[in-house]
Amino acid sequence: MRYRLGSLSLLILVLATSLPAATLSCPAATTLEDLAVCIRTQMPGSGSNGFVAPSAAEQADWRTVVHSMLQGQCGFALPSSLAPVMEMRTFTDSANGKSYCLLMEVLDANANGKVDRGWGTFVVDNAATRELSIQAPHPISDSTSEVEAIGLFKGTNSRSYLMAGAHRDANSGSSSCQSSYGPADAAHNVANMFHPTNAELMAFYGANDWTAIQWHGMAADTCSNVDVYISHGRNVVPLATDKIAILRDNIVADHPAWNVFTPGTGACTLNATDNTQGRLINGVDPNSVCTTAASSYNGRFVHVEHDPGFRAASDWIHAVSVTFPAGGGSPPPDFALSVSPTSRTVNAPGGTATYTVTIAPINGFTDPVTLSVSGNPSGTTASFSPNPATSFSTLSVVVPGSTPKGTYTLTITGVSGALTHTATASLRKK
Repeated sequence: MRYRLGSLSLLILVLATSLPAATLSCPAATTLEDLAVCIRTQMPGSGSNGFVAPSAAEQADWRTVVHSMLQGQCGFALPSSLAPVMEMRTFTDSANGKSYCLLMEVLDANANGKVDRGWGTFVVDNAATRELSIQAPHPISDSTSEVEAIGLFKGTNSRSYLMAGAHRDANSGSSSCQSSYGPADAAHNVANMFHPTNAELMAFYGANDWTAIQWHGMAADTCSNVDVYISHGRNVVPLATDKIAILRDNIVADHPAWNVFTPGTGACTLNATDNTQGRLINGVDPNSVCTTAASSYNGRFVHVEHDPGFRAASDWIHAVSVTFPAGGGSPPPDFALSVSPTSRTVNAPGGTATYTVTIAPINGFTDPVTLSVSGNPSGTTASFSPNPATSFSTLSVVVPGSTPKGTYTLTITGVSGALTHTATASLRKK
């Protein structure tokens, strides 16, 4: 009897430890709002210690993906550091019929119903009319703010939506960036995917106009007699022409009973002066954002604190839309690079593998692109026709029979002025 029981226990242990990894892709979600709710329910919660800080290499790969998404690309192969953890796909909202490019965390290796890293979600609308990034840094903690933010993203036709991937108190201990906050607090750390997304947004837009709007929730008893408090990362009275002053006036016009304030009134102290993304966007050196407050503001960072009863996207869509008119700023001309097919096979006698390289102009890009390839095996000959190219080019790789068997990764690089983009394909020699 002991032997049988022991064998049964061993069998149960083996089964429990060999469960396949789950993929939490929210297949039942049909609208962006449904998607935000689903993602929220499967992210690491308070006290879970489920947030895993990414490495510098993983952050760099994430930035590359964000940049490509902002260029209009979607569905491309993710870097190897992200591919097991994240999923990219086109998401079509059943309510408005629009398609969006979605990057979301899906890996649940221990099948506990929660994702394994807490890295977050990024969504791009390539048909956007406003160069706004609508952001939710404190999902779960700032109740419903993530659903409000994605509703605003959708309702204002904004360019991007960014949601942190874990409860701000997911991990115990203090942050090495700002010790009064926890390691998983996206708005007060740099060791996450939320902060480098903002860094890449800055790099993508350059001198062009854009705005990051973070939606935060304050408790009903925080800042007495204040329903909404809007700041730009500094405790400075805004100019009448500042976007936070215009947004304040527009939301009050829509909701006259709301008590809405901006800095300089003494009504509230939640000025976001220690928000790491606010510091970065307002010009603080990237290496100093943990310790140094901004000395000025440029209007590209907006921080909204609001009570629980004031977090309906429908209440804000009009005010945000008129504060940031459609077409108020455009990203710079750019191009996207892709290759098809993504794999070719050459048999033992040798032969030629051909690929079509596509150059897709973005925002009026018209310049020629010079192409090159690396990673092809020794002894092969690669050429493009035409090169430089403006729309399409054929890559031909001549593979001799003597080329060793194996699968090779080809990296195609396109350069035009200061712009450089890459695409990858595989070449198999049988």
